[in-house]
Amino acid sequence: MRENDLIRSYMAAHLTVASFASHVARCVQKQLLQFDRQAAIHFDSSQNVFHLYGYTQGKMFSLLLTFAEVEEWKAAGPYALDRCIFCELEEKGISIVHMTPYLRSVFSQS
Repeated sequence: MRENDLIRSYMAAHLTVASFASHVARCVQKQLLQFDRQAAIHFDSSQNVFHLYGYTQGKMFSLLLTFAEVEEWKAAGPYALDRCIFCELEEKGISIVHMTPYLRSVFSQS
């Protein structure tokens, strides 16, 4: 297991739901900005809800998950929440431009 994967596993096991969701959102945000410099990605965690929303690749998107759902993804694996988010984005017409080391980790854990 690579060092980054070990760190992510530790984070999934020990961070609060809100902290883990925020970390994943920052990773997704960074990746989407790498694909589209004009992207605007935002996230909020409040009242037991995690909301990721924004604009990229010419499309607006909004993903809403309860903290209970985030907890389930967190328990499913260190990159399961990331994978869920990218799959939801793909359903909304937002594509993965190319595989990066981060995305290889996200999709190799399935």
